[in-house]
Amino acid sequence: MTTPPAAAPPRPATPADLEALLALEKICFEFNRMGRRSFRRLLERPSAHILVIDGPDGGLAASAVLLSRRGTRGVRVYSLATHPDRRGQGLAKAMMRAALDHARATGHQWLSLEVHPQNDAARALYHRLGFHQTSVEEDYYADGSHAFRLRRYVDQDLTAGKPGARHGAS
Repeated sequence: MTTPPAAAPPRPATPADLEALLALEKICFEFNRMGRRSFRRLLERPSAHILVIDGPDGGLAASAVLLSRRGTRGVRVYSLATHPDRRGQGLAKAMMRAALDHARATGHQWLSLEVHPQNDAARALYHRLGFHQTSVEEDYYADGSHAFRLRRYVDQDLTAGKPGARHGAS
C-alpha cells in the first residue's frame, strides 16, 4: 500500500482556480452545486473567502467557501468539499482549522454551517472540532432533507480534542 502524498496547506483561491473549483464541485456534489457564475462572483466579493488545498495532480484536493456579512459576528462555512480520492487524510480538518483562523483574524466570533443528517463523517468531524447544533432547517436540501445548523466559537478551547466551556449569547 502506498502512502498518499502530503497535502499542501490551505491557501486563498484565485481566479486561476476557477476551473479546478468547478471540477471539484462536480465530483463532490450530486445537487446544490455552485456554478461558474457563482464562483466568479465569490472570487471577487470581499465578503467571501475561498480556501483551497492543492492536489498532487494539479487539481484541487479540497475547497471551502466562507461567507460573512458586514455587521455580523459570524462566518458561515457555505461549502466544504474534499476530493473523494483524498478523503480520510485530514484535509477537511485542516480546512476547518484554516476557516477558524480566518474568522479569528477578521474579528469574527464564531463559525456556522449546515450539514446533511446522513453525512456522518462530516458530523463526526464537526463534533470533534467543538461545533454544537443550534437548530434544524426543514426541507433544506434539494432532496427534501433537513439540515442541522451548527456553530462553534473561534475562541473555544479544544484541549485534548474536547470542546471547552465557552458558552455565550449569540
